[in-house]
Amino acid sequence: MTQNAWSVVTRIKAGEVDALEAVLAQISAALLTNPLVPFAQFAGLHFACWVVLKRDPNFPPCLVLETSFDGDLNAHVAEWLHCAGGGLREVYRHCEGYPAEADHDAARLRRYLLAHRVPEAAFYVGCAERSLGVILNALATRQDIEGFLDAQQPTRALQDLDAREVYDRIKQFVQDNPASIPYTPFPSYSGLALRSRLNLALWIGGALLLSPLLLLFLLGYVPFLRRHEKQEAASPGPPRLGIDPRLFGKEDVWVQNHLTTLTNVKPGAFRLRTLKGVLWIINLLARTVFITGSLGGIPTIHFARWLLIDDDRRLLFFSNYDGSWASYLGDFVDKANYGLTSVWSNTDNFPPTRFLFFGGAQHIEEFKAWSRRSNEFAAVWYSAYPDASVRNITDAAQISETLYGDPDDRALAAWLKKL
Repeated sequence: MTQNAWSVVTRIKAGEVDALEAVLAQISAALLTNPLVPFAQFAGLHFACWVVLKRDPNFPPCLVLETSFDGDLNAHVAEWLHCAGGGLREVYRHCEGYPAEADHDAARLRRYLLAHRVPEAAFYVGCAERSLGVILNALATRQDIEGFLDAQQPTRALQDLDAREVYDRIKQFVQDNPASIPYTPFPSYSGLALRSRLNLALWIGGALLLSPLLLLFLLGYVPFLRRHEKQEAASPGPPRLGIDPRLFGKEDVWVQNHLTTLTNVKPGAFRLRTLKGVLWIINLLARTVFITGSLGGIPTIHFARWLLIDDDRRLLFFSNYDGSWASYLGDFVDKANYGLTSVWSNTDNFPPTRFLFFGGAQHIEEFKAWSRRSNEFAAVWYSAYPDASVRNITDAAQISETLYGDPDDRALAAWLKKL
């Protein structure tokens, strides 16, 4: 099943920020049990958050909802209205344009939310084509198998068995004790890896065929780019925002963390077009090549998206990732600094860059300081599996995949190592 993204951006009514944040705080205080948005009732919701953007005095305060979910958008919105219609009304009555009729008319509320949808400029899924049910089933199955193996240790019942016999015992146990989430077939990781390699070869082949045109483009583009980079390095950017102290209370609570980064796009059509071009390429690669759990070499991202908001004047980035903020930033610097620099070099106060890809994030301390100042506090953040890393999910899915297949001896040995 395909995972999708939904992003809703609304301006907050004048004088209503505090009241809105009080509602969001009520939801955040009891994510699974609050009466407004009972997240545990959602069948296909992987991640969700609400962020209030209010720190920049040059822009009116606004509220952003972002969700990552399975299947069709219309079905997802219908699920929100069914499970949390009252909560949506409590939240959005503090926002501009909210129709009074929406208090008792679900259709009006739906139209309001969809009218404020902002499409993603780029969207990445770490566990591609794994629905929430598939992920929860795989995690539960692995946990049950590990419990079964632990129970066999005192009696050493499996000690003298070969790999195939151990596999058969485990398979019989799972068949006799199925996980509470029903198993459903899903694309194999080997199949996704093959598709990724074929797509990469396709894009490389296409680039080679178009290389004369690309070369002509670069001959005109690069000098113009360098002139902008030199001018921007010589002139100070706009005033830098301070660090929101609330960020530190929300980090490193679970295996996963959430990141929201908000930056201003540098003025002028050249930078905006460059940014859109880079994001178009990232989106293309994320949907066709980076489909096996790693984005540009970073294996810790569950979902990520980039949005252009406020008439393309600001760039908003959301990421749900594993590990600490410091380790995540370190991964970006070590493994994906060229891609990262190509995006955010088009925004204000990013460390100086050369030829779009170089410098920038490679200035590690400057980059980390820039990132921290650009981080926004998430008033509400929900994960359906907060204690599972991308690696946990990948391993668990491969265990289930092998369990319902017919592995050869080599695959069987690799399978047992995961346990």
